Amino acid sequence: QSKDRLPMIVSRMDGGLGNQMFQYAFGLYLAQRHHTQLWLDISSYDQGPQHGYLLDRFQIESYALPERLMSRVPRRYRKGRASWIDRLADTFQLGNLARYKQTRFGFETESLQVPDNRYLVGYWQSEKYFPGLSDALLQHFQFRDPAGEESHRIADKILSSNSAAVHVRRGDYLKGAAASLYQNLDLGYYRSRLEDWAASKSDVQVFVFSNDMEWCRKNLHLPWPVHWVDHNGTDTAHEDVWLMSQAACNVIANSTLSWWAAWLNRRSDRVVYAPPVWFRKESMDEEHLLPREWIRQIDPQKAAAA
Repeated sequence: QSKDRLPMIVSRMDGGLGNQMFQYAFGLYLAQRHHTQLWLDISSYDQGPQHGYLLDRFQIESYALPERLMSRVPRRYRKGRASWIDRLADTFQLGNLARYKQTRFGFETESLQVPDNRYLVGYWQSEKYFPGLSDALLQHFQFRDPAGEESHRIADKILSSNSAAVHVRRGDYLKGAAASLYQNLDLGYYRSRLEDWAASKSDVQVFVFSNDMEWCRKNLHLPWPVHWVDHNGTDTAHEDVWLMSQAACNVIANSTLSWWAAWLNRRSDRVVYAPPVWFRKESMDEEHLLPREWIRQIDPQKAAAA
């Protein structure tokens, strides 16, 4: 049997780094379950979208799907616009790999039983999509190359204080489809969580990460020393994930980027606060979105007394 015809799992990469990490994790689970090769289709990044492909900054054990194998991909996902002929060809699996598409947001148990030779299309945002892979992913999401000098300098500060990493996602969340999908988090969310955590702490230092740092500097007034971590850009977003994961406390946004930062945080004293509501739409199933030990609700009286 030709190597090019061997069974495989192909995961379609789409969106920012946090989405890519979920897409990799689920693909890896299925590939290991079937003892087969995982390939990553990164062709969606050829058009230069807002978020670039960054997964290769990590020590992942998969490679970009080579051009010679693109003929196995469902035709509608190959370069150019899909025609009705392409969709018809996909119906009869003329591309060889059958598409497995996530039909609704949330965790679906049957996804863990997906057969081999599948092309995965979805976001798979729950740790339930990669059972038993925590240790492997902690290794795979280590950097290939060392972080930059400025990131190391900030990491030292984070590790030498009672540090809280705060992620404020604005920018793309304020307009278009994202604005109607994601819950808008107000300043009270961040302040109340920090007060809840800092009530019994001394030497608290806050490290703010955001895609709208100018707004944060103007509006996020806090009673502790604040470090505005703004040296990383879209090409080094993985360094922000690493830096946030070093903190004693994570106050995350409704963003997969800070979700992964909190998940990768393995400090024994870590505390993670997550938004009480992630999506505006009730049709989005949040039940399995967050690990159980993350805190969504706090006692307002405790925060007020702090």
